[in-house]
Amino acid sequence: MIAPALKSSQPFATLLFACFSLACFSVSAQGQESQNEKTPWVQPGDRVVLLGSGWTERMQHHPWFEMMLTLQVPGVTIRNIGWSGDTVFGDARAVFGARPDGYQRLMRDLDYAAPKLAIVCYGENEAFGNEQERAEFLKGYRTLIQDLRRHPCRTVLVIPRARESAGTGFPDPARYNRNLASMAQGIRQLAKELDCGLIDLESFAPQERFTADGVAWNDEGYRQGGRDMMKQLGFSSLAIDRFADAHPESLQELKRLIQSKNEWFFHRYRPQNETYLFLFRKHEQGNNAVEVEQMESHVAEGEKAIADWLIQNQAMPRS
Repeated sequence: MIAPALKSSQPFATLLFACFSLACFSVSAQGQESQNEKTPWVQPGDRVVLLGSGWTERMQHHPWFEMMLTLQVPGVTIRNIGWSGDTVFGDARAVFGARPDGYQRLMRDLDYAAPKLAIVCYGENEAFGNEQERAEFLKGYRTLIQDLRRHPCRTVLVIPRARESAGTGFPDPARYNRNLASMAQGIRQLAKELDCGLIDLESFAPQERFTADGVAWNDEGYRQGGRDMMKQLGFSSLAIDRFADAHPESLQELKRLIQSKNEWFFHRYRPQNETYLFLFRKHEQGNNAVEVEQMESHVAEGEKAIADWLIQNQAMPRS
């Protein structure tokens, strides 16, 4: 009599267990979702890759944002693969090839840089185009973001700042800025749809002059811009301010170390004479191509020097 009773209650027990498991999963999923909402975009140990065109490339020479991240987040490392004149299609990276070659090069650059977080700023060059070209840009941007996910990595999109009016002798930026405003709306929508972070610099410091020609930022622009980027990434109190108050002279040494590391990495991933090393004139100097990969050791030495500086100056970020 007992065995049949147990047997008849088994479906109920199974159903009860299933309901309990579903409830636990639901609570766990809700907790995970809540936790993800609180997770900072930049996490300890991240490899942060800066990707974009001219504004991004010049960050290696004015590394204020990198300095701020280095002092703020434990174990973070940065790779800058910006390329002046580049687009979401990799046009500038094509060198002597066609657009598909440029995009393949962009993908190879990303593979080499190996991001955990990609901070991507495109739109500077595309804002010169017409409405159809801007629509093509947004379509290409979507493809690029989706291809980025194969690493996988988190992605933050940066909306470029509106151009300054540089005065007589320079182009009026009004039309460009109208185009940029239209594109900015599309980028915001992309960030929302594809669950990307967003750093919006379109209206950053509109009354400030950070350029001589309306285009290329000076060092102060990158310093102030870096602060705004950090704020938009969720850092309300910056470690660089606390350090600067106590050791203002030491920041220049950190800046120099980062610039040196960035220069080695630039030559590692983008050698100036790659036509002779890898392309159609490699029969002349291709035997020297092996030295390009050897530059990686200098990049590693540069990162070690930065880490040593943090220890020596008691500036290691707290997790």
